[in-house]
Parts: sequence; C-alpha cells; structure tokens
Amino acid sequence: MAMKSRSRVNVKQNATRGEVRWNPLLMKRELQREIDKGNPRERFGFTLIELLVVIAIIAILIALLLPAVQQAREAARRTQCENNLKQIGIALHNYHDVHRTFPPGYRFMANSSTDTIGGPTVSLLAFLEQGNIDSQLDPTTPWYMQSSTIAQTTLPAFVCPSDTSRPKITSDEFGVLGLPFGDTYAISSYAYSIGYDDAVCFSPGFGPKSTNKNVGVFYVHSKTRIADITDGSSNTIAVGEAASGYDLCHGIGCSVPLSGWTAGHSWLIDGTNKEHYLGLGLQYAGGLASTVEKMNKEVATDAYFHAVSEPFNTNPSWNGGPHWASNFRSFHAGGCQFLFSDGSVQFLSETIDLATYRALSTIQGGEVIGEY
Repeated sequence: MAMKSRSRVNVKQNATRGEVRWNPLLMKRELQREIDKGNPRERFGFTLIELLVVIAIIAILIALLLPAVQQAREAARRTQCENNLKQIGIALHNYHDVHRTFPPGYRFMANSSTDTIGGPTVSLLAFLEQGNIDSQLDPTTPWYMQSSTIAQTTLPAFVCPSDTSRPKITSDEFGVLGLPFGDTYAISSYAYSIGYDDAVCFSPGFGPKSTNKNVGVFYVHSKTRIADITDGSSNTIAVGEAASGYDLCHGIGCSVPLSGWTAGHSWLIDGTNKEHYLGLGLQYAGGLASTVEKMNKEVATDAYFHAVSEPFNTNPSWNGGPHWASNFRSFHAGGCQFLFSDGSVQFLSETIDLATYRALSTIQGGEVIGEY
C-alpha cells in the first residue's frame, strides 16, 4: 500500500513540474493530426467564389472561340460558292466552244411573249454533268410543262451554302394551275447579268432584244459571243450571286417586304415574273439580275415583265420602262462573288462605286474602269 501511494504521488509531482513522459503512439497521432490540418489533399469541393471564377473563364473561352468557328465555317461556304461559279464558268465556255456563242439569256416559244423554255441553265445542263436531266427535258416545251420531278431536282452547282433559303420552295399560286411542273421547285442562288439595261423585252417580230451600250451578256434571245464583249471579258460580269433567302419587295427602289415571299427562284425557270402570273398573286425574283440597284440591298427587288401589254417596250426602268430585273445579293459579309466572262471569279465589295459597278456589267459600254 505504501508503494502504490508513493507512485501516485510521483506521477502527480511530475505533472506539476510540467514533465511529460515520451509516448510514441500518442506522439505519432498528434503529428498526423498536425499534418492533416495543412494538407490540401484532404480538402473537398470548391468555394462559391472559385466556382464562379471557373465559370467565367469558360464563358470567356467560348466567347473567343465561337466567332472563330463561325468565321471558319463561312470561309468554307464562301470557297464552295466560288467553286460553284467556276464550274458555271467552265460550262459557259464549253458551250461557247461548241456553239460559238453563250447561251441565250431567256428563250421563248416561237412568236410567243409568255411561253418561255427557260434560261441559260437549261442550256448548260449537258456541260455540268447533268446529262440525265438534260435528256429528259424537251427543248421545245415551256418550263411549266416539264415534270415535277425535274422541277424539284436540286443542282448542287447552283446552290450557295451560305444561302439561307430552303432548298425547295412551294408556291400555292403554281399549284392552283394544275400544271405538270407542280407547285414546288428547287432553288438557284445565282443570276445571269443583263447589265445596266433592265428592260426585259423583244425587238419587233419577237426577235432578240437590240443591243446598246448598257446591255449585259444575257438578255431575251441573246447570242453573245466573246468577240462581242468589246469592254473585255475580264472586265465584264456574266453571272453573280442572287441568294434566294432574301425578303422580297415589289418595284425598283422598294424596301417594304412582301408578306410571305422571299427572293427564291428556280434554276429551271431562270426568268422573270410576268404580269399574268402577278395577277394570280405570284411574286418572283427570277434568274436575271441587273446593276440598276446596288448589290446586297436589304430587301431584294422582284422581277417583272409586261409580257402581254408591252413586250416590245425597250425602255429600261430608269427611262420609263414598265419592266425590270432583280438585284445581285449574297449572305457573305461585305459583298458578292461574281463570275466574269473570262471565267474568273472575283469578290466585289458592296460599297463599290455604283458607276464602276454598272460599267462592269455591260459588254459594250466603252467605259474606262479604274481600281475597284
């Protein structure tokens, strides 16, 4: 009993003196606890501030990358559109090699001002590796008597990837006529240049429109040869962009969109809207375009031809004429791509001087064209 009592006293005295006996297991546990307090690997989750910073960084990266991705995609679409025009240019020159002339800009049945066979595209099918379609078309039959299958066939070379239009457009106005053509047609994103003279008309006897210094490569019953382009084939527009996806308005200088109508036009028709179709309510842009109005006009102008009442009126719209053609337009930022008569493709700015722009669209204007 005396020994136990003395042992308790010694322990108490040692504790009073501040002495600590060495215990390895206890020290190891204390050391591990100290290490764990400062070990970040043992921390779980993020603070709210850290989470917000991460989200902000991701948002900034997306904001930086998205425009770059969009620009890369548009560059690819623009390149494809340029290639389309080059294909059309090769087809035009191959046609010229065979027939010694470019195809007519607009062909009508004999002695008719209303029944059209179609535009240059119909003539180019065999030169665009579209022999199957070409063999099914009757070159002596108006476009509206062609089959609906042909009318709805998309020609890839005539669709710009940047065009926002649907690949096929349905028109109830066509449908009510009950024509073999049907009510649906595949679009075109390009139009043939008729120059600064936008009169869609005949010479007496339903002959080709007479030439003047303002005409373009294509017009009614035209047979333009490269030799006829005295302004120089490298200085003369042949084909340009005419996107089908634009809103449409009626008349030169118009700006108010027509409800429910876009500038969609068919590669098969390739022509202008005639007064008897307008009487049915049909609005149409057509596959012929002029430089009377600037390119990329916010709302595209429709095309209109007084085919019944004044088919021989040769006055352009700016000289009191009763008919006109649409304007060139694209969904590429800042301008349009054009196929020139020598087969080259150039991008023209929408801010180009209007006089220069018009001079580039004529074949015999005699203008001196500077930088553009």
